[in-house]
Parts: sequence; C-alpha cells; structure tokens
Amino acid sequence: MASFIVLAPELDGQRDDDKTVFVRDGFVLFAFILTVPWLLIQRLWFEAAVIFGSMVVISGVGTYTGHGDMAGFITVLLSLLVGFEGNNWRIAALERRGFRVLGVVDARNADDAETAWFLGENFVSSPEVSVSAAPIPSLQISHKPVLGGMVGLVSHRGEN
Repeated sequence: MASFIVLAPELDGQRDDDKTVFVRDGFVLFAFILTVPWLLIQRLWFEAAVIFGSMVVISGVGTYTGHGDMAGFITVLLSLLVGFEGNNWRIAALERRGFRVLGVVDARNADDAETAWFLGENFVSSPEVSVSAAPIPSLQISHKPVLGGMVGLVSHRGEN
C-alpha cells in the first residue's frame, strides 16, 4: 500500500472539496526517466529550470574537461534526486498556491485513496465475527503481543 497526502484549497475560509488533490508519497519512476518533462507537466517551473540548467552546466563542464562519463553519472544522480523528491516539491508548490495538507490516506492507488477519503469510516466495513460451536481450549502460555510493521528499513517487533 502507498500513502497519499491529501491537499485542498481554501476559498473564503472554507475548504473546496472539488479541487482536492491526492499526491502519492514515494519514488516517481517517470520523474526519474523523464526528469525535465515531468517537472514541466507538474507545473514546477522553477525546479524544471534549475534542473535543466544544472544538467546543461554539468554536461558542458564534463565535455570541456574530458570527464563525460562522470558528467553522465552525476546527471543520473540528479534525475534520481528528482525521482525521490519530485512529489515533495509538488506538495510544496501546491501549498504555495494556497492548498492545505488535510491528512494522509493509505491505499493501493489514487482512486482508492479518493474513495477512502470522501467516504470516511463508511468505506471500511467491519467484518462479521463467526462463532464456532466448539470452544477453543485455552493455553497456559503467556507472552507479549507482537506488533508487526516496519520502522524505516528495520523491522520493529514491539519488544523491549
């Protein structure tokens, strides 16, 4: 599942739900492959100009000094930076345009995130509990409950 940051503009002190934007948090493959066009499509004009200018300067310096391979490597690293930070720059640009961060939704895709956001708790159905006829024998083992999940890149089991 991916996390989506929910942003919406405010008009006259009230939220405009028609213009709500869901931005996926994480790496953007298209921003890595097509760096400058992706920035232009996302209307990140300043960032596109800075990245394009940097790529031209890096390429020129690499050609002039005879380090074309190193210039290519640095350009790929710059594209990788845009792939990782592109959506954060997009969120910052939306905030400068008057959008406000409303929350975070975990969903598989943007359509599911939109459905979960606007339907709220009505979207999550509570599963029915089935009661078995035979009682389950209780075990005399006591243990701490184990919490699953990840913290960064390290697994966290919830034990101290």
